[in-house]
Amino acid sequence: MRARGRNAVAERKRDSTIATVADVAAQVACARALRGGEGEDFVGEETTRALDGDADVVTAILTACGAGVDETEARERLRETSGGIGRYWVCDPLDGTKAFAASDDADKQYVLGLALMSDVGTPEIAVMIAPKWPGGGLEVVAARGRGCFARSRDDETSAFRRVSCAQPKALSDANVVISAHESFESLPLGRAGVSPARVRRLCCGSLCKYVDVVAGSSSIFIQHAKEGGDDACVNSWDHAAGVLCAEEAGCVVTDLHGRSLGFLGRDGDRRRFSPGGGGVICAAKSVHENVVRAFREGIAMSS
Repeated sequence: MRARGRNAVAERKRDSTIATVADVAAQVACARALRGGEGEDFVGEETTRALDGDADVVTAILTACGAGVDETEARERLRETSGGIGRYWVCDPLDGTKAFAASDDADKQYVLGLALMSDVGTPEIAVMIAPKWPGGGLEVVAARGRGCFARSRDDETSAFRRVSCAQPKALSDANVVISAHESFESLPLGRAGVSPARVRRLCCGSLCKYVDVVAGSSSIFIQHAKEGGDDACVNSWDHAAGVLCAEEAGCVVTDLHGRSLGFLGRDGDRRRFSPGGGGVICAAKSVHENVVRAFREGIAMSS
């Protein structure tokens, strides 16, 4: 396999997803800038396995990382950290890699997500960057207790403006965002008879759904459980930045039982956690309780 650009495949993972040269290089750049600041660890999706394959791909990764980064440093920046003490960063360098690889498809989105976590696994600062978002791309930032703000990437000199999610009065007034492969009628809310104002199918990954919510386009996003239910593990980098941005924009984000999320997994694992029910409900504060109730009704109907 020859690496011809940033979307060249660097690794094919066990869950059938891929990592491109851009995924790996972006994480190295973030880790290089942030690791070591105030003793904070760095937890990222990509690992040193991306450097164990084709020599041309390794060369492409190091080239994309920029001057001064050799393979030894890249491996150090990609070193897996799962436990530890103190604050730490969680990074998804490119959520929606399939969308990045299909860069000519305007309907597919990819997002960089970065969050600073407290020592107990609570997101305190978050950044999401969606380069292909309508209007020239979107940058979203949030800090706990200080709100969520966004600006267009078309004008990076412009000031960030405060953003808030829509607050519908009823589920019938709400817009729902789901994955492109999902059918709303077959999901728990659909089975429970919920008829939202609009259903938007969006690819790829979870972070772009959080962006859709904080941008005001949708007010409900549910990350449905995969196999395993309550024992199912969820990647922290797929949700940490999005959860804080959504909460600061006026959403309530919980597990599928309506309980608060905890981002630390078994034995203090910082990489993966097990939310109740195996998934996440993100909904506007005005309808969150109704969403949880309808979701549980839909689950009961299928059991």
